[in-house]
Amino acid sequence: MQQQTPKIEIYRTRTFTDKLGDTFNFLRENWRTILKYFIYIMLPVSMVMAFFANHFWNGYISLITTISSAGSMANEELITFGLSSLATLVVGILSYMILAALLFAMIRLYTVRQERLANLTMDELKPELWFCFKRCVIMTLVGVVIAIAILVLFALVMVLLFSLNEVLALLGVVLLYALMLAIMLPMTMVPPVYLMEGQTGVFEAYMKGIRLGFATWGGIFAITFVISFITFVIQSFTMMPWYILSMVKMVFTVSDKQDGSFFNSFLYDALQYITCILTCLGYYVSCILTIVGTTIQYGHASDKIDGVGVAKNIERFDEFDNF
Repeated sequence: MQQQTPKIEIYRTRTFTDKLGDTFNFLRENWRTILKYFIYIMLPVSMVMAFFANHFWNGYISLITTISSAGSMANEELITFGLSSLATLVVGILSYMILAALLFAMIRLYTVRQERLANLTMDELKPELWFCFKRCVIMTLVGVVIAIAILVLFALVMVLLFSLNEVLALLGVVLLYALMLAIMLPMTMVPPVYLMEGQTGVFEAYMKGIRLGFATWGGIFAITFVISFITFVIQSFTMMPWYILSMVKMVFTVSDKQDGSFFNSFLYDALQYITCILTCLGYYVSCILTIVGTTIQYGHASDKIDGVGVAKNIERFDEFDNF
């Protein structure tokens, strides 16, 4: 059944409808393989992520309870909460990198395998998965350095503007904030550039991704807007059980009515943990749609701006019948 449908070419100029269509067609064609390795890899990751997320949430509840009772937390508790927050952030970033590596590894294999993703084995997937994960780590580290540099520059500009004039400073804050929002969309092209183009360096990928992103800014905004709406629905549905359990526990904790009750029992904590796993899985599922959609947008931008699709077809010219 999989081989009866035309293969989705990544590097092809598309209309907005074609972008959405190819995004869902790719997922429809390969959902069995994606689901198989998603469960195999991301379910354990979700279990770890849920542990840290629940630990952070319980620390947050303790902090809110202490503040509401006009008390103060001990230094050890503050340090523990800070470390828990940092650990949750690090695990969250690491888990997303694992998911991105998995998806891009499968997309890369889809483009080169005659069977596409049918009958894909772990032995075939591992080299690509490891390659993509290493590049995810490098890209993320460079991205953190760039983000810190931008924040430092932003702070220096704000200090300078406030020293000159408060009205000018407020106007500068609005303009700089709008500029940062405008740059964020083109940055979504960096991961597919760096992970799909194996010979591209990380700084070159950032420059190329931003260039392609600004050249197709409207298309990125449109595809991101639609996909974000769909992912919001998915995340809301999977998050609701954990959110309700967590908020109920928070209300009873703050009101000091949960001591010795069901809300402080092992069973309630277990339910909260299981629903948190469901929340993490829902988030990762929504990320699959986002990653595939941005990769299709990247293929469109690469062909439209740089003519990559034409160049690749010329390289494969001898594969076609020459009439």
